[in-house]
Amino acid sequence: MFGFLKLRSFRPPDQQPDRLACNWLLLSAALSVCLHLHILPLWLTAIAFGFLFWRLIIENFALRVPGRAIRWLLLLLTVVLVFRHYGTLLGRDAGVAYLTLLVSLKILEIRSLRDYLLVVFLIFLVVLGAFLFSQTMVTAMYSMLVVIVTLHALVRLNSPYPLRQRQTALVVIVLVMQALPLLMVMYLLFPRIQGSLWSLPVDSHSGRTGMSDSVSPGSINQLYEDDTIAFRAEFEGNPPPSELLYWRIFVLSETDGRQWLRHKGPSDGSRALTHIARSEPIRYTVLLEPHGQKWIPSLELVSSRAPYTHRADGYILRSNRPVDNLKRYNLSSNLSYVTPPLSDQQIRHNSFWSREPSQRVKDLVLNWQVRGQEPRDIVRQGLDLFAQDPFRYTLTPPLLTGDTLDEFLFESRAGYCEHYASAFAALMRLSGIPARLVVGYQGGEWNEAGDYMIVRQSDAHAWTEVWLHPDGWVRVDPTAFIAPERIELGADALRRLEAQGAGIGLLSINEARKMIAPGLGRRLWSELSMRWDNINNSWNKWVMAYGPSAQLELLRLVGFRNPDWINVVAGMVLSIMVLMLITAIVLMLRSRQKVDPAARLYQRFCKKLQKAGFERDPSEGPADYARRIIRAREDLREEVNRITQTYITLRYGRQNIAAIPMLRKQVQAFKVS
Repeated sequence: MFGFLKLRSFRPPDQQPDRLACNWLLLSAALSVCLHLHILPLWLTAIAFGFLFWRLIIENFALRVPGRAIRWLLLLLTVVLVFRHYGTLLGRDAGVAYLTLLVSLKILEIRSLRDYLLVVFLIFLVVLGAFLFSQTMVTAMYSMLVVIVTLHALVRLNSPYPLRQRQTALVVIVLVMQALPLLMVMYLLFPRIQGSLWSLPVDSHSGRTGMSDSVSPGSINQLYEDDTIAFRAEFEGNPPPSELLYWRIFVLSETDGRQWLRHKGPSDGSRALTHIARSEPIRYTVLLEPHGQKWIPSLELVSSRAPYTHRADGYILRSNRPVDNLKRYNLSSNLSYVTPPLSDQQIRHNSFWSREPSQRVKDLVLNWQVRGQEPRDIVRQGLDLFAQDPFRYTLTPPLLTGDTLDEFLFESRAGYCEHYASAFAALMRLSGIPARLVVGYQGGEWNEAGDYMIVRQSDAHAWTEVWLHPDGWVRVDPTAFIAPERIELGADALRRLEAQGAGIGLLSINEARKMIAPGLGRRLWSELSMRWDNINNSWNKWVMAYGPSAQLELLRLVGFRNPDWINVVAGMVLSIMVLMLITAIVLMLRSRQKVDPAARLYQRFCKKLQKAGFERDPSEGPADYARRIIRAREDLREEVNRITQTYITLRYGRQNIAAIPMLRKQVQAFKVS
């Protein structure tokens, strides 16, 4: 039915695999299906396991294999079900689902050795399909387990005589150990391209973008309950304090009064990217999880970029292509800086407000302007408004339906970071001060087990930037005045405080820290989680993030001054040739020392007799040796003759390798006193 690929094995065509080999193959197929349990629909998984269980019953209870008509009906049914669920038979999800069902259905009909071997290679394809969804260390380790079990089945299928489990395991271990050096060479030196081998353009990271390039009430709050890791950061030396960890993603300067968007107009070029550093740069490495967009988090302000990246307007960092696989970036930033003056066009753009403000908002702004003409005075009065009036920080604010600015400032007075940042930016623009929103992440969780920072989606944050002479763009975060716990303790602290009914912003930092102090169980769990994340981070750093730049850096370490792709290919070819030469030498040496299995078993038989006082002369043949033993020990006649005759047949007669297990049993059962 699916036998379109003809395979040859070392087994004689008239011999079929034993039942144990088939059971190992069924186990391998079941494990490969388990690789996709979190991806495949429940009904599909049940059908696949149903086919495998059906074959298990057939194999172990001598039932008949279903006929051709039933098999074609089952094939048609699987095609219809997959198409009905996915709407197609192509693409990553539908393709892997259909392949999984085909493997289980093929197992149901296997009759010949060729069918068995075809299933083995189909299982390898199912294992490869798992890496289209996940490349974590757990996936890799489990896939290796499936490969080892499948190799175990493959060895038993190809063995011309039944093997003991220990012998089969030894062959599998040798195969794996022989493949590891070639695997390492291919991994380290196979020419890498920018991008991921496993990413697909349409569906590989759907639903994982996280941060959005627009802000409206509620948009960032949707990420507060998402503890997915956005990226990790390692610092050279001590990390900056939490209040300085503002990771820039998007700068939003266009607004319709309710929603803030990125500027779509022409860029100001290099003028918008220059700044004067007031502090020494801090150097750090960002290990960014795939998100399907081009943004790269960076501390303000980024002063050096990594390869395959560029700086965009707003002092943000962008990748040249979507981040569809885990990436590593070496960056540096200046935490204290001065930006250049704005052009007239930039001033107009960052001071524009599209809606007519309410009378109460007009009166508020006019009062500020009367009380202080300097922009810095107006900024301070705006922050005093949030700090002194009864504003509160909450993750469940009331819905704003009308004039959102007026309702928020004078009625609800409750919200989270995007409410306060957008309201403050609006007030500054109405006061004639250029202002814009910045969206990104704030803070992070320090992992002491690995000395790096973990930044999650729940650390998403929005703040405001205002332009003040002579400093240029200055960060102003109203949230720090409403809820200092958010900046000092992190987003998780807010959730825990709110869950305990504590008023956010009403407690001191020390009081809030004591209230959310974890118990013994939570501390132990946190410690284990951090250690496990450190293991995953090492996997991501040295395996998943190993790209072109890391490959060239490896060549520099081994002596290449200016490595290029020609050096990479040459190094790979040379390494493979050396491995092949070493393998050939080892095989030649082993072939000289290799002992025939029948001779090895006969030597064991002779050693048993030697312990009883019957040492064999080196020039004495098996038949003469047997006659001498029988003359001295008539009670051993039957066993000695049987073993000797089996050995002579194997050694000097027609080669019947299937008789080796019989000789092994005879020698094991032979006992002499």
